[in-house]
Order: sequence, then C-alpha cells, then structure tokens
Amino acid sequence: MVQIKNILSWLDTHAPFKYAESWDQCGLQVGDPEAVVERILVALDPSSESIKEAEELDCQCLVSHHPLIFRPVTAVRFDQFPGNLIARALLKGIHLIAAHTNLDSAREGTNGQLSRLLNLGALEPLEVEAAWRDESCYGGMGRLGLLPHPISLANLVKDMRGALGDIPIRVVGNAEKKVHRVAVCTGSGGSLIERVIRSGADVYVTGDLKYHEAQRATEANLALMDIGHFASERLVVQPLADYLCARAVEEKHRLEVFASRSERDPFWIA
Repeated sequence: MVQIKNILSWLDTHAPFKYAESWDQCGLQVGDPEAVVERILVALDPSSESIKEAEELDCQCLVSHHPLIFRPVTAVRFDQFPGNLIARALLKGIHLIAAHTNLDSAREGTNGQLSRLLNLGALEPLEVEAAWRDESCYGGMGRLGLLPHPISLANLVKDMRGALGDIPIRVVGNAEKKVHRVAVCTGSGGSLIERVIRSGADVYVTGDLKYHEAQRATEANLALMDIGHFASERLVVQPLADYLCARAVEEKHRLEVFASRSERDPFWIA
C-alpha cells in the first residue's frame, strides 16, 4: 500500500525539498498525505491536459515539475485559474505534488538530464549552495562541463535538434566557432548570464533568453543555444517516473507510474 506521504518521502530522497529556492512552492499542493494511491502520472505541468490524462489513466496522483499554486490563492473559484484546476483535482480525487527547484538542483534532476543528453564530463555546479555542496544527491543550479571533444557550434546545434525531436533552436554566435566547455541551465536561465561568462564557457544552453541577454553574450563572445523552457525540462519526466517506479518495486509496493504523453510545448513556429 502506497500513500501520498510515501511518494513525498521518495521525492525528498531523490531531490530533497530543502534544495528548493526560498521563493518556490514545492511538495503536496492539493490532497491528503495519508491517502492511498495505486497509479501516478508524472508530468512537467499541472495543466488541464495533464489532469485530464491522469483522469483517463485512473491515476490518483499527479507529480509535476512546475507547481500549480505559486502565489497566494485568495479564492478557489471554479470558473477561474487556478481555482478551476484545484477544484477539478479535488473532485476527481487527484492529489497534486510539485518538485520544482529542488529537482532542478538535484544531481539526477532537470540539469542532470540535460547534461547527460549533451554527454558532458567533468561536471560542476554553475551556481552552488554551500550548505548542500557535499551531499551526494546535490548537483547545484545549472551545470558546467566538457563535451567529449570540441565541435563547431553548428554541429552541436544539429546534434541537439536531433536529440530533442527536431525542435527549433535559437542560436547566438558564429556557427563555425569551436565549443568544448558548456554551461547549461534548464528552464529560464537568463539571470545566470554573467555567471556563465565568468565561468569561461564557450556556449550556454538554456531557455527563455531575452534580446539584451543575447547582446551581452555577443559582447562576451559567448555562444547561446535557446532550446526553450519546455524542451529543456521535459527531459526529466520519464527518468522521474522510472525512479518512482523503482522505489515502489524496491519496497515491494504495487504502484503503476506513467510518464505523461499528452504534453506539448505551448509555442509553435508559424
């Protein structure tokens, strides 16, 4: 018998909630920690689509990377967001759990998965919290590492597009530039531009970059690859589902865990 509190404990072992940023909202957002669950859906977002998918799969829990409740909720109205999704989850008996910046900083979290996709070696945190530095499951916010060998920026972009399903990638820098030292930060990494420049990285792979951040990188001879918020973090969904499934097997619990198949990047290219 698996309870919501077991899921929370497993997540806390994998990506301790103490790693979350002070402004973040992680953990159980809707539901009962004592409730029993038999089927779980893991998704990037707690959206109407993922909740619908959980309903169709008869899941009693949705574990998402992004939180549904981020700012104080002053009313739970069925006709307004996020009250409509909170109400839907409650009425359908779907417990909502968020693992956000704690999962970004975990060794096997979002940044770990993007680093693995790039086959980066000699990894180190891009930004580190000293209190957690020596913990085995801590990886830091963002990563800095080396490609197996220097390649051109154009070829790195080509490899990434292939690995991510031929998605569009916004690029800054000379296509023929040789890159070896790579910085990554999943989600929105623009705020770390100055840190990346100081790190000596040849290229920075992240999402949600702005025009002036691109200009700053150009002046510093830093190449940029904006792969988008969705693509950079969606990588963690299947590994997280696999982890929760493995924990259930390890503790001899009957639990089915599904990775969302309905999610799509909200952006499309005209």
